[in-house]
Amino acid sequence: MKMTVLYDGTCSLCKESRRLFEKLDWLDKIKWVSLQEYEKTNGETGFNQKELRKEIHLITGSGKVLKGFYAVRLIMLQCPPAFVPGLLMYLPLMPLIGKPIYMMVAKNRHKFFRRKCDDGSCAL
Repeated sequence: MKMTVLYDGTCSLCKESRRLFEKLDWLDKIKWVSLQEYEKTNGETGFNQKELRKEIHLITGSGKVLKGFYAVRLIMLQCPPAFVPGLLMYLPLMPLIGKPIYMMVAKNRHKFFRRKCDDGSCAL
């Protein structure tokens, strides 16, 4: 069963990340769904709306939910070209470094691709 990744469909950085990982997902293990689409089709999602917009969410085939840094490193393991860097993200101290970096990027994501923003959402 495929993993489902919920990403912010209004965020240029998120859309670029999706595009990159789709190219790297040679084994077609990941389904990408914008959180806006997910909320429309699933009604009451069970997720906190604010948390959903704060960081990427990954739903595994067994229903386990991973967020942020932990989601990204599992996504990397699913993509053959990113497997080794993804594996390195499982080293013991990596969450101490990776999680704050992820949160800093996520918090400021609308600033990174402002020039590529086509719908004005990057001005948030």
